[in-house]
Amino acid sequence: MKDSDLKITTTCGSGPGGQHRNRVQSCVTVEHLPTGLKEKCEDTPSQHRNLKIAKERLLKRYQEYCKNQKNQSINERRNEILNNIKRIRTYNFKTNTVKDHRTGKTANLQQVLDGNLDLLY
Repeated sequence: MKDSDLKITTTCGSGPGGQHRNRVQSCVTVEHLPTGLKEKCEDTPSQHRNLKIAKERLLKRYQEYCKNQKNQSINERRNEILNNIKRIRTYNFKTNTVKDHRTGKTANLQQVLDGNLDLLY
């Protein structure tokens, strides 16, 4: 991730803490603009530590996002390949037949298994 792709905003923290919490802008939100991923941190009173923590969390989420995108593209390609596979022959043992889908011919299963493939061509 490039720092130029990050949008960093600071706000006052929420919750208990009194006047100091309400005056100091210690809450940090980091957004990765190309992906829209956001991470907010208000764990510590230090803005610099919160920024470091938020960047680390965002980096982990970004790496997971990239990994998921890669897996998704691999799965799409795999499904595309599997959907384009055409059948060559169907062996039906119940009816004792073999059908060649390229020629459309049907033959006796036992004869084909014995090596007589000429029946299918």
